Amino acid sequence: MKTFLIFYIVLMNVCGFALMGIDKWKSVRKRWRISERTLFLTAILGGSIGSLVGMYLFRHKTRHLKFSIGIPVILVLQILLLVFFSLFRQERLQSPSAAVGYELNLIQELDENTIQSFVSYENMMSTPPSSSDIGPETTEAVQLFFQNFKYHLHSEQISGDTATVTAEIINIDTKALAKDLCLALTAHNINFTPDTQSPQTMNDYFTLLRDTLKKNTYELTATTAYFHLHKKDRIWVIQSDETLQDELVSGFISWMHDSSLISPQEVLTIYLDQFSSLSGAEWMEYLKVQDIFSTGSETYYPSIDACYMDNIAEFFSYSIEQCETQGDTCTAEITVTSIDMPRILDAYKEKLVDYAHTSASITSDDAALNDASAKYLLEALQEQAQAAAFPVTVTLTNDGHTWQLTITDELTNAFLGDIAGALEQFNS
Repeated sequence: MKTFLIFYIVLMNVCGFALMGIDKWKSVRKRWRISERTLFLTAILGGSIGSLVGMYLFRHKTRHLKFSIGIPVILVLQILLLVFFSLFRQERLQSPSAAVGYELNLIQELDENTIQSFVSYENMMSTPPSSSDIGPETTEAVQLFFQNFKYHLHSEQISGDTATVTAEIINIDTKALAKDLCLALTAHNINFTPDTQSPQTMNDYFTLLRDTLKKNTYELTATTAYFHLHKKDRIWVIQSDETLQDELVSGFISWMHDSSLISPQEVLTIYLDQFSSLSGAEWMEYLKVQDIFSTGSETYYPSIDACYMDNIAEFFSYSIEQCETQGDTCTAEITVTSIDMPRILDAYKEKLVDYAHTSASITSDDAALNDASAKYLLEALQEQAQAAAFPVTVTLTNDGHTWQLTITDELTNAFLGDIAGALEQFNS
C-alpha cells in the first residue's frame, strides 16, 4: 500500500509538470488549450508540486492570480492534511489496541521473529528436549501452524499507565492438533528397535509437528486472548507471559501439557500396533534372543531362533477387551494372538520319544545328541506352527506427561506363545 501511494504521488506530479509544459507550448503556437479545470484538478489530486514547478519553470500562468495563489494554497493545504493524518496515525499507534494490532499483524504475516518473541518453543512441547537447536523444519512448522491465523480486537480498558486489550484469536483446532501430535510422539518414544530414534532436539519435535500439520486438516476455532500493557515513555508495551503465549497459540501449550489428552486405551493401541509391525528380526532384537531354547547346538540354534521369531511376527495380533481407569492407573484386559507353543512342544516331545527308541540316541555323543534334539525342535516349529489366543491383564500408569505401558513377564510370555506354560507341560 505504501509503495502504491508513493507511485501515485510521483505519477500525479509528473502529470502536473507535463501538463503545464504542454499548455505553454500550445499557448505559444495558438493551439487548442488544456482547460484550467484540468490543470487545477491535477494539482488537487496530488500533483500540486509538479504543477507549481512547471508553472514557474515554463513561466506559464504566473500572471494569473488564481494560479499564482491557488496552486501554492493547494500545496500548503495538502501538506497540512498530510501532517494531520500523520499525527492522527501516530496517536492511534500509541493506543493499547494499536500496539496489540501491530504485533498481531506481524504474526498474521508469518513474521517468525515476532512469533518467537511471544511464543516459547520449549513451552510448546510437553517434555523438555535435550537440545534447543532449531532448523528449517522448525520454521516451516511454525509457518504452517500460523498460516490461518486471524484476529479481531474486541475491547480496550485503560487505567492510568496500564491497559488490557481483549482479542479474539482465530486459528486451527489446537486440541485436535495436540492430540494427533501426542499420539505421534508416543509412537516415536516407543523404542523397540535400535533404528527407532526418539525425538531428542527441538528440531526433532518440530519436524513431527510439521509432518502432523501436513498430514491432517483441522477446522478453525476462535479463542480469547488478553493482552496486558503498560505505558513506557508514552509507548504502550505488551507484557508477555506464559498465559499470553498459550492464548496466542489458542491453548496449544495447555493441551500439549494435558496428561489425559490421549486415553490409556489409545496409548495401549499404539504399543500393540508397534508390536504388530515388528518383523521376525526385529522381534529377535527386541527380545535379545540367542539360543532361546538353550539347545547348545551351534548348527541349529540360529535357524530355531529365526523360525520362532518369524512365526511370532506372522501370527501376532491383539484385541482390547476392556479398560478400567482409576486415578493414574489403568487396568486393561487384552487378548494376544501368537504362536501356539504348547502345540509345538507336544510335537517336539513326540519326535524326541521316537528318537529315544533308536540306537543312535544311545551311541551318539553329547554334541550329536544336542544337534539331533535341536533338529527335531526346528522341524516342530516348521511343521506344527499355528496361532493361539492368550488372555493377559496389563497395567498402564500416568507419569504426569502421558500413559506408560508396563511390560510384564506375563505379557512377554503371551508374546512368546505361552512359552512358560508350554515348558511346564513339556517337563511334566
